[in-house]
Amino acid sequence: MRFKRKSVVITGGTKGLGKAMAKAFLDEGASVAVNGRNKDAIAKFQEEFKDKPILAFNTDVTDYEGMEDMASRVIGAWGKIDILINNAGIVNPLVPSEKMKKEDFDRTIDVNLKGAFYAAQIFGRRMIENKSGRIINIASQVALFGEKGFLPYALSKGALPVMTRELSYEWSKYGVTACCIAPGFMKGGMNEGLLRKEIFVDYLSKRTPIGRMGSVDELVACVLFLSSPEAQYINGETITIDGGMTGYTQEPLLDFITKGK
Repeated sequence: MRFKRKSVVITGGTKGLGKAMAKAFLDEGASVAVNGRNKDAIAKFQEEFKDKPILAFNTDVTDYEGMEDMASRVIGAWGKIDILINNAGIVNPLVPSEKMKKEDFDRTIDVNLKGAFYAAQIFGRRMIENKSGRIINIASQVALFGEKGFLPYALSKGALPVMTRELSYEWSKYGVTACCIAPGFMKGGMNEGLLRKEIFVDYLSKRTPIGRMGSVDELVACVLFLSSPEAQYINGETITIDGGMTGYTQEPLLDFITKGK
């Protein structure tokens, strides 16, 4: 029970990867608060974990006042916030940049970047008051080098490693530290619909040296480790968990040249 008596907030925690994180923290003894926009998902979350120490809020991360209210109610219930997992995010419609609609661009930036900062600031203030806290921002491997069709998503997620470093510079003196995780393509969460087609699973698997996609359990294990006391000296860093996808090409230049011979 690594997180007994710990209070954890997970944005976008009512389904997908966020829900898997919430379950893992609950299994480890934590009290967990989540938020989300989907009322049905919130109701299902509350029903599934009704015997656990949970709080669930129908609050969008872009709603600053709503997030302030959520933080106040978490403090009112548990007295502190030990860990924030900035998980909420959306993917823009995949189109070339010249065809990107303004409303899709704006919404992606609002949720993935502004929403992440709002949560970090709002919950971080409570951590500063308590002189203790850990923030983990969930970015993306796509954010590191970009991906055709993903411009707003890559921009918004690409800002999170910088925000993480800035927060570590400013808040470590108050006992509040920050880390970032950049996952590759994982089985689950936002990729669930895509993975119903074997052709996409095969394509994405071939983009990693180890030949497969990552699992939800592997991402959750990384989140738990970075939230644990054993990882507290890891501060301001971005951990890439992508099976080696970053920088990998299926046919290296040397192999191409050798074939030519």
